[in-house]
Amino acid sequence: MFTIIQRKKLTADIVLLEVFAPRIATAILPGQYVILQPSEKTNPVLLPVIGNNPESGTISILVQAVDHSTEQLAGNNEINILLSLKGPLGNPSDLTYCNDKELLSSKLLFVADGIAAATALSQIKWLNRLGCITDVILAAETRNDFLFKDQFENICRNVYLATEDGSVGFHGSASQLLGLLFEKQVDSYDLVTVFGTLKMMKSVSDLALSYGVPATANFGLQLTESFKNGVSTLRLNVNGEVKDVATEGPEFNAHVVDYEHAISRANISLNVNENIAATVSGNSKVREIGKSYSGNILPKQA
Repeated sequence: MFTIIQRKKLTADIVLLEVFAPRIATAILPGQYVILQPSEKTNPVLLPVIGNNPESGTISILVQAVDHSTEQLAGNNEINILLSLKGPLGNPSDLTYCNDKELLSSKLLFVADGIAAATALSQIKWLNRLGCITDVILAAETRNDFLFKDQFENICRNVYLATEDGSVGFHGSASQLLGLLFEKQVDSYDLVTVFGTLKMMKSVSDLALSYGVPATANFGLQLTESFKNGVSTLRLNVNGEVKDVATEGPEFNAHVVDYEHAISRANISLNVNENIAATVSGNSKVREIGKSYSGNILPKQA
């Protein structure tokens, strides 16, 4: 049984779950994810694991309530034992394949916006336990929208904040702030790892490439969103080859990803989902109209 030990509400729609799953807690590495089903009346959901404690046998899972299944998982306290939990899934971060000596001598920068900061945190926690020094750029709309800011400040050497409204930190985007860091000292980092929206990751990747800094992009956010929308697979063009994000990712060399193709496909998917929603809404209205004629003969058209 996979028992929910604790639910902690972080924002109006984001909840942190502590789940008892000893095998997964022991085996999972940063960058991997799980698929769980809250109950028989809900659909499976794909979620990032942002922390694990092998000693207590628990994993930390971040849930954003955006549909029926995630709303039930986040807010229904009657669901305290999950119907199913599968993991660890996906490939771990590329950093897990490096030896400790290499990691300890490397200058690592992480860039994340929005809820994707949770996945960045899992990797930084793992590196911190090894004694590695890390910096992070966090981007959000306002000063109130940062997730896990205190945790980042406790384990990172430098935490750089960027807000769209300028309420705290740098007034602008994550890529603009990164450009300022590169201008001050271009050789300050050996690797940039980026998490977030496709457009943001493309901007960061292009900027890092222009300064000759290697970069890795994590597509965990896109994988979660595609699964939520009922798409069983998410594919990217990577260095001229089609890659399955679920089985071959979610991380890839940021400089060889075809972002334009990915953004185009994401926009098409969004339009399809909006049309489906409109159709469902329209059908609902039709059924309501039909009820008004219940038991009566519909009037003939002239």
